[in-house]
Amino acid sequence: MDKSGKIYVKAMNKYNDGYIDKALSLCEKSISLNNANAAALNLKGILYYLKGDLEKAKNMWNINYKRNHDKVSKKYLDDSVRDKEKLHLYVNALELIKKLNISAALGILNQCENSHFNFINVNNYISSCYIKQGEYDSALQYIKEVLKVDKKNTQAIVNKKTLIEFGNLKREINYKKIVVVTISILLIIITLILAKVCMNNIKDFSILSEKKVRNGISGIFKKDKNETKNIEQEQELKSKDKTIKKQTQVAKNFPQQQFTESLKNDNMEQIITYVNVWKDADLEINDRLLLVKGEDLIKKTGISFFYKKGMNDMNDKKYIKAQKYFLYALPYSKGNYLNEHIIYMLAVSYKSVSDFQNALKYYEINLKQYPSGIYTEEVLYNLILINKDINIYKAKGYAQNLIKQYPNSRYNNSIVKEILSS
Repeated sequence: MDKSGKIYVKAMNKYNDGYIDKALSLCEKSISLNNANAAALNLKGILYYLKGDLEKAKNMWNINYKRNHDKVSKKYLDDSVRDKEKLHLYVNALELIKKLNISAALGILNQCENSHFNFINVNNYISSCYIKQGEYDSALQYIKEVLKVDKKNTQAIVNKKTLIEFGNLKREINYKKIVVVTISILLIIITLILAKVCMNNIKDFSILSEKKVRNGISGIFKKDKNETKNIEQEQELKSKDKTIKKQTQVAKNFPQQQFTESLKNDNMEQIITYVNVWKDADLEINDRLLLVKGEDLIKKTGISFFYKKGMNDMNDKKYIKAQKYFLYALPYSKGNYLNEHIIYMLAVSYKSVSDFQNALKYYEINLKQYPSGIYTEEVLYNLILINKDINIYKAKGYAQNLIKQYPNSRYNNSIVKEILSS
C-alpha cells in the first residue's frame, strides 16, 4: 500500500471514531499525494455530504467518476439529485425556527431524516427544537447521533449542556482531573502546614525575648484598656437596642402562611410574586428565612420553569405573556446556562409585538454579554435591521461585525451589502 493509501486508512479510522474534521484533513492529504485515489475521493465527498455541503460533495464524486470511472461515485451523484429538495426543506425549517414556529420546523426537519445529506445540521436542529418543546429524551437521542459522527461538534455539545442544566442529564465526571486536582490541593495544604510550623517557631522565639519588656509596661495601659472595653460594650448594647427596635417595627402583613403553602406546593408564580414584593421589606428573622428559601427555589428550579412557560407562550404567539415569564426568570439567571436564551427570547418577543425599543435593548445586552454566543449571528442581523432606519452608523458597524465573525453568513443579503457600501 502506498503512502496515499495508508493516509486514507487513517482518515477512515478517524471517521469511524467520530472525528470528522480530522478525517477530512487526512483525505485532503491523501488526495494531494495521489489525486486518483478513488476511496479517498469518495470518502471526502461523503464527509462534505454529512456536513451539508452538497456542491462540494458532488464535485468530489464527479471528479472520481471522470478520473476513475468509479461506479460508486456515479450512484452517489444520481442519488444526490433528490437531495436538492432536502436542502430547500432544511432552509424553510430554519426560517420557521427564526419565526419561533417550532412545531412546523420540526415537522419539516423530520422529512429530511430519510437521507444522510446534511445529517449533522438536521439532527442538531431537531434536538434544539425538541429542547424548546421540553421533550428532552427525544432531544438526547439526536444529540447522541451527532456526537457519534462528530464528537467535537459545537452545537451538539451546547445542546447536551442545556440538558444537563435542565437536570435531564447527569454531568460526566472526569475522574482523572479530580485525582490531579486532589493531589494538588493536598500538596498546597502540606506546604501551608510546614510554613505555619516554621512561622510559629520564629514567633515563639520573638515572644520569649519581648515578654520581659511587655511585663514592665503592661500596667500603664491596663486602665486605658478597661475604659476602651467599657466603651465598646456600651456601643454594642446600643447597636443591639437599635436592632431590637428595628425588628419590632417590621411589616406586619407578611403572608407567612400563604408563602409557606406556596413553597410546599412548589407554586412558582406565587413564590416569585411574594419574593418580588417583599425582598426589600424589613422582615422578622423567620419571614426573612422563608424569603431566602423562596429565592433559592427560584434559582434551583424556577428559572427553567419560567423559561419553559415563556417558550410555550412564544410557540402559541402569546408574546406579552411570554415576556412576563422571561422577566420573572431573568434577575435570578445570572451564571445560569439559560441566561443567554432568556435574554435572546426577550428580544425576540418584544420585536414580535413591534416594541423595537425593548427589542433593541435586549439584543444589545445579549451581544454585550455573549459576543460569540449561540445567537450572535441572529442578534447582529436584527441589530442591523432595527438600526438601519434610525442609526445607519450603528447598523454599518453591526454589519461589519457580522461579516467578520460569519464570512459565510446566510444573512449576508442585499440589505447588509447595501449598508456596507453606504
